[in-house]
Amino acid sequence: MHTDELTVHGSLEHREGLVLLFVDERLNGYDTFLSTTLCLDHPVRLPELPVRILTFDDVTVLSPLGLALPRTHAGRAWSGTLRMPHGSRVPTIPDDLALAAAEAGVDTNGWTPVEARQLLSFLREAVPGPVRTERIGMIIATLADRS
Repeated sequence: MHTDELTVHGSLEHREGLVLLFVDERLNGYDTFLSTTLCLDHPVRLPELPVRILTFDDVTVLSPLGLALPRTHAGRAWSGTLRMPHGSRVPTIPDDLALAAAEAGVDTNGWTPVEARQLLSFLREAVPGPVRTERIGMIIATLADRS
């Protein structure tokens, strides 16, 4: 079952023995390593190509599962529709950060997806305690300086 469909396009690149589908625009708000289906329209028509989404800091790559695309397609443009099993996920601000932001009068609603990903990943790496408290303070100071 799919709840979200995205029109995507990019370039086919040959890497480590595979032809991978590099997406022109990084996908934000979707889980990486998620397996889903791509309806490939161009350069060949494949109505159901199983792929794994690999999203890194600056790029999203779709890696075919099972069926391999021919090497002859490397270097060509591609387009299709990505059928997602769920909609995009809005980053959730942890309670301790939300409380600190509210106390400092800092608005967290204006974050870009990139900022949210970076700042929340930075915080998520710290367990409760002095390091996490320090990181919350750094995030609040950074956001306050932008205002």
